[in-house]
Formats: sequence, C-alpha cells, structure tokens
Amino acid sequence: MTDKVESASGDRPENGHERSNIKKARIAFHDETGTWYGLDNAATIMPALSDSVSTSLFRIEVRVDHEVDKAALTKALRRCGDRFPYFVVELRRGLFWYYLERHTHALLVHPDAESPCQGYNINKRGNALIRIMARGRLIAGEFSHALTDGSGGLRFMQTMLTEYFRLRGIHPGAPLGEGEFADIYRIDDPPDAEEYEDAYHRHFTKKLPMPDPGVPAFQIASPKLPRHRYRIISGSLPLAPLLDLAKAYGVSITELLAAIYLDALQEIWLASGKRARKHWLLGVEIPVNMRKFYPTRSNRNFSLFVIVNQDMRLGKRDFGEIVTRAHHQLRIENDERNIARQITRNVGGSRNLVVRLVPLFLKDLFAHVLFSKMGESLVSGFVSNLGRVAMPPGPAAHIERFDFIPTPSPVTLTNAAVLSWKDRVYINFGSLARSRELERLFFSRLRRLGLPIQIECNLSGGQ
Repeated sequence: MTDKVESASGDRPENGHERSNIKKARIAFHDETGTWYGLDNAATIMPALSDSVSTSLFRIEVRVDHEVDKAALTKALRRCGDRFPYFVVELRRGLFWYYLERHTHALLVHPDAESPCQGYNINKRGNALIRIMARGRLIAGEFSHALTDGSGGLRFMQTMLTEYFRLRGIHPGAPLGEGEFADIYRIDDPPDAEEYEDAYHRHFTKKLPMPDPGVPAFQIASPKLPRHRYRIISGSLPLAPLLDLAKAYGVSITELLAAIYLDALQEIWLASGKRARKHWLLGVEIPVNMRKFYPTRSNRNFSLFVIVNQDMRLGKRDFGEIVTRAHHQLRIENDERNIARQITRNVGGSRNLVVRLVPLFLKDLFAHVLFSKMGESLVSGFVSNLGRVAMPPGPAAHIERFDFIPTPSPVTLTNAAVLSWKDRVYINFGSLARSRELERLFFSRLRRLGLPIQIECNLSGGQ
C-alpha cells in the first residue's frame, strides 16, 4: 500500500526534532481506496478496551424549546459531516494497528437510546464512531474516545446546532469562527489538515522523565446494574453562588468539585469493610485540555489528566482541609512540564520500533495489562469539566440547556461530567453501579454548603 501524507501545518519546521514531530503528527493518508486515518496516540488503546457496555462513548446533549425537526437535523448533520470528514469514519483492523476508514453510509438521526452511551460497539463493522439521536425536544451526540475528546465533540455539536437553527430560519446573529465563537466552524469552509493531526506527536519531547508510578486506588464496591443500563443522576444549580463559594475558599470551581468528590469518597471508605480498605489511596482524576498549553487546531484527542489524591492511612480530614489540599495539588500537577511527562511516556512507547512491529492481536492483550497498571486502577473516579459552552445569540435563545455525560467505566463505575450553560452549572453522574451512595453524598455536601441544587434521574437507566 502506497501512502501519500497530507500536510498538517504550513509552518516551516525550526529543527530536525520539530520536523520529525510534524511528520509523525500527520494521520491522514491516501491510497487506491480513498482517504483513511490513523488513530491518535490516546485513541490507540480504546478499541481493545471497548465493547457494548464499555463503549468509549461520551455524550453531549441539548434541550431545545421546540419539538426537534428531524428533517432539518438530518440535513444539518450531513452538512456538518462534510465539514468534519475525519469524524465520519468507522474502525478497521490492520496487521499492526487499528485505523479509521470513511463511513460510506449516509449519517442518520437515530431515536434516542434507552440508556445513554450503551449498546453500541465501535468494533462492529459498519458502526460509525459518532451517533446523533433525537427525542422530543432533545438532541444528543455520542462520540467515541477513539475519535475525539470532549472539546472536539463539543465543536462538532456547536457547529451542527448552528446549522440546524439556520436551516430553520434562525441565523447566528454573530460572526462564526472568531472571538467567542471561534470553535464554531463556518459550514462551507474546507477543513484544515491541522484539525485532524495527532497533537501528542506534534508536541512530543523525549528529554523529559517518565511520570512517577502510581499505586492502586480505592474503588467503590457495588453490584452492577443490568447489562446495558447506565444511570444518569443530574444536578443543576445557579453558576453565581457556586462561583462565590469557590472564591470564598480561594479555589476554582473544578478544585471545589474535586474536593467534594474526595469528601464523598472518604465517607464511603470509612464505612467500607476491612477488605475494601486495603487500598488506602483515594484518587480523583481531572482531565486537562492540553490545547491551553500547546497551540493546535486539532479536533482529535488532546487531553491528559492530573490526579488529586488522599492517603487514608493519615486519618480522616475535615472538608476545609480537603479543599485546601485539592487546590494545591491541582495547582502543582496542572503544570505544562509536569503533564508533558505523560506525552513523553505515551508517545515514546508508540515510537519504539519493537512496539510498532508487535502484531495487533498481541497489542490488544498488552493494552488490558497497561490500562490496568497505568489507567483507571489508579483512580477512584473522575470529574471532567468541559467549562462554559458558548453559542451564537440566535440559536442560544432557543436552547434551554446543555449536558455532558461521562464515558461508562466498568472499573470506577461512577464518574462525573460538568459544564456550564448561560447562568447555570450542570453536573451529571454516570454510573454502572446499583449504589447511589457517591451521588447522594456529593449532592448532600453541596446542599450543606448552602447551594440550591435541583436533581433529576433517568429511571430508565436503572434504580
């Protein structure tokens, strides 16, 4: 197979190292069958870990003020697919690596699933790595982490929604692709090759030391919900009082929410039996958008993580202590050079000639071992904060809320995803566990802190 590589950047490389990085960041190729794409560095492990329960899907959903016009949404989806051709793909197996090939069927708007992010296997031939669904006044997009991260998925949704409203006669009312709406693409603009580069390879340096090895973290023990059931418990509250409370503690909203999560884990650990308490470390993973450190227009995965932890061998801590420690840990860990060590470890392994020559079926076996040692076994759960969502004034007037739903995990079972829309914050816990104790303790702490929180649950996802 002869490959012709597309350029990922028009910038002139400054040295041989940068030139090599730019070359390796290119993941779009052409052959006699058409365009195909390599997986980015964070995505390579996902196919081996994914099935119809552990789907690798996260979800961004929107409630609008009218019954969804499925004809207009379908047209907007297909136009958006033309603008994001590198998202309209399905998974293929090669001899040494997975790759992404163009999804040849027309993209459809599907009825919403009974449980979000469930019953969909990205490894099944013919399954695209995105699916758009609608029900009543709800529009939902589910995206595989083998394709993109929350930032990339949000850009797709923002662009598709803007086009959907334009087709319904509601124009943006502000310039797209610049200023506050820089992440919303003009639908007729051609895609830039940098939008699908592997930014991990682009910003790799081999001079940094590897991250310190972790230790297994405490994880909640609970029977699981029936297969393909994923419970979502959502809390919404006004942004202003949450921001005021965070400022009163001298921390960010993410730091405050991480501390509340740790506080809930502490209560569960203290109430657990001796066997469960052999793992004394509580760890909350916080994904970090690396685009804030390194310039890239990539819509592929480009996030890493920091961990806020607590050693329970040192005894119980009061809430104020937990907040202070979470604040300082995140400020220390959320540092470009420190996080870049993860890029050095992850990318360095994939560049190793021996690793590259290992057949894919063996890589799949190794993936489970590596993920166990360096992945979710090191954390008790995660809190992913997508931040503030911006939409142009025309569509914004007809959007009631956004929600961000985390990827289901059979290891940590219960995790949280957060975003803010207009003047409210939405916190969604996704869980495969029958136990609701983590969610109960988390939201109870928010109420004890004086915050007016409203809670909803998708009962179809299980009791």
